[in-house]
Amino acid sequence: MSLTFTTKQKLQFLHHAELAGHWYRNNQNSDERPWGGIKDSADKGRFVYEYVLHTDMARGMGVWGQAIAIMDLYDLARRNAKDAGPLLRAVQLAANYLKTLQIMDFRYPKSIGGFREHTPQTLESYPRDAVTGAFGLCRLFKETQDQEWLDRAKLFADWWIEHGTDGNGWPFITFDLIEQHGHNRGMHVVGEESGAEFVKGDWQAGSAIFFYQLYKLTGDARYIEKGLDPLIRGLARIYEENLGKPVVDGFHGQAPISHGNDDFALVALICAYRLKREQRLLDLLVQRISEQNRLMDDDGSYPSFGGTFVSGINNLEFLKLVETEKLPVSVTEVERCLRKTAEFGMSLQVKESTDLRLLGGLYGQSSHDVARTTIHHRSVGYSVNFYLRLEGGSEPLTFSSFGW
Repeated sequence: MSLTFTTKQKLQFLHHAELAGHWYRNNQNSDERPWGGIKDSADKGRFVYEYVLHTDMARGMGVWGQAIAIMDLYDLARRNAKDAGPLLRAVQLAANYLKTLQIMDFRYPKSIGGFREHTPQTLESYPRDAVTGAFGLCRLFKETQDQEWLDRAKLFADWWIEHGTDGNGWPFITFDLIEQHGHNRGMHVVGEESGAEFVKGDWQAGSAIFFYQLYKLTGDARYIEKGLDPLIRGLARIYEENLGKPVVDGFHGQAPISHGNDDFALVALICAYRLKREQRLLDLLVQRISEQNRLMDDDGSYPSFGGTFVSGINNLEFLKLVETEKLPVSVTEVERCLRKTAEFGMSLQVKESTDLRLLGGLYGQSSHDVARTTIHHRSVGYSVNFYLRLEGGSEPLTFSSFGW
């Protein structure tokens, strides 16, 4: 492999990841740092979703980001076991908050096991966001061997298979937790058009990673047959139907093929290929990696919210697949893109501020990350995974088919 880095570069990558971990910890609601100065909050253990500098306003974390932070902190604790104590305490607080988002109300049997999107009061769910919460459940079980986490993951899987997806096993865009049915319209979320019809797209298939994880933890083939397989069939169909069509600039729900951030659909495809060894899946993977990398700008950035690090992680997972399987596939362009992205991504982190809302955070939520107005966990969380992999001291399990 020609993708090698100097000792100095690796130290920079590790420092970036560690500082991002500090941003999560410093902005977590806890008794030591209570939001608004009020202890015993229902938000205890919750992280910050974003901080907007010019308005001095922040938003609390939703289910998917809560799980990403948990998984990142586990990865950082694995990398530096001697300093793991504070990281693992933050994980425990975060996990307790994550539990409050999972539906256990027997009055709503078709919602049991699903996740609320933002808070324990939220009445709706995004199944694709919720399933990232379930990634967190799998990781919590893998790390602790506490049966509760596996039970909760199985409950979620049952909800997804029976109620969170349509008759073809494809996830609804949203799910009404009180009316107990799914649909493909937007929710009442800041910055989104409530009631707008969403386009089914490749980004939803990243959900298959959860079923791969759960299968690896349990050996139960039902999670492949009822969970992963329908998602991969749908993803392959989307890719094939859009082969050769021009790229449409749009975020999730606006176009069938994502423009920069596929929400780890390509990682899901790698999971499926490693299980099934089907040439059709490999052909689609090679083609889509190439098309993804044609979107990269000369500076190493990719379009869309979080697209830079999602694309980078896709490339790293693909590179590992090629090396592990000794596939006769050229990776020269993939390695070139990874080098450029590694360099660009470092420029997004705040390293010199003494403001804990900023220090270690990354600018995000603009295409190619051209704006510097918002510190966003999407870039923070994905970058931890990206740079820990590049640094090479440990192998993060988040957004990976390896290690499960």
